[in-house]
Amino acid sequence: MSGRRSDAVRLSDILRSIQRLEQVLAAGYEAFASSWVSQSAVIRELEVIGEAAGAISPALRKKHPEIAWQRMRGFSSFAKHEYWRVRAELVWEAVKEMPALRVRVGKVSGVQ
Repeated sequence: MSGRRSDAVRLSDILRSIQRLEQVLAAGYEAFASSWVSQSAVIRELEVIGEAAGAISPALRKKHPEIAWQRMRGFSSFAKHEYWRVRAELVWEAVKEMPALRVRVGKVSGVQ
């Protein structure tokens, strides 16, 4: 079995993680900031988004420059490799971008 996953599957992974993050967003910042469990879960979903975004084919990334593919990948890398610098406020700013990202990725994937 090949380890290569299609762009469609990667986009689906991104949308699933966004949906999970929107649940955290709906609960509000105070609930998020006061729970290390929520913070860890959010960081994990952001990592999934970044890894999936980084694995999207160059052709699809080029076709859709309106999506910040590299920025998603960069946050994932930052969260994993510079974990000591990750702060709740910074992560929350990323989570607040999820509704707009869902719309953009949804258009690319055909899911709206």
